[in-house]
Amino acid sequence: MGRNANDDRRPSNWTVIRPWRKLVQSNDIDGMIRVVRRYGWLPALFGLALHSLARGAFEYLSEPFIIVEGYVFPGWPAALVVNVLFGSFVVIFSWFCYFGLVGVIAGFLSDEEDMVADMFKFGGYLTVLFAPVFLVGSVVIATISVPDGVSADAAAQNGDGTVEFATTAYSFVYDSTQMHAVRILKATAWVVTGFLLLPVVQHLYDIDEKRSVVSVLPVTLVGVITAFLL
Repeated sequence: MGRNANDDRRPSNWTVIRPWRKLVQSNDIDGMIRVVRRYGWLPALFGLALHSLARGAFEYLSEPFIIVEGYVFPGWPAALVVNVLFGSFVVIFSWFCYFGLVGVIAGFLSDEEDMVADMFKFGGYLTVLFAPVFLVGSVVIATISVPDGVSADAAAQNGDGTVEFATTAYSFVYDSTQMHAVRILKATAWVVTGFLLLPVVQHLYDIDEKRSVVSVLPVTLVGVITAFLL
């Protein structure tokens, strides 16, 4: 045990993956909390970055106009950057709202704590659950085929066809079986996140199981609903 402690103090052994391995190897919630507090914000921000990149790729691949154009077209790098930035904004906003609201409710119900910053650090770790969801979603969305007669060039040449093109493009992407499957994956990720967060909230805020459920369940339900709406 002493040798492991000495190994942990060696700077040369530290990588961005090490905190995640330590977190998975923890025997209990208290051990996980110690790991998160010890390694600070960098691993949490790394988790947010992974989620953001995966979400940005999904946003790009699921954009109706981009699907029609075939993904690679003049100006596609700019479109990719815009979608990654948009995806990053959605991820950061969701992370802040979800874990912030859970923390506020738990702090209100707790007799010991008001708001614990470690909640956001745990959020950075847990948000990685969404990265494989959006990576799988990107592969699934890429299987969508463009309906016959749908063309952005034709719509651009015919002013009256612009609205029709937008409506058709939205329909064949967002009403597709593939998109419904992705929504189910996102909703499942929210449920798993809420389930894993329950004991963390209970220990961070020193509250019982019932109050941790009250803190996590309503916000998680909102996440599940938004997964089906957006």
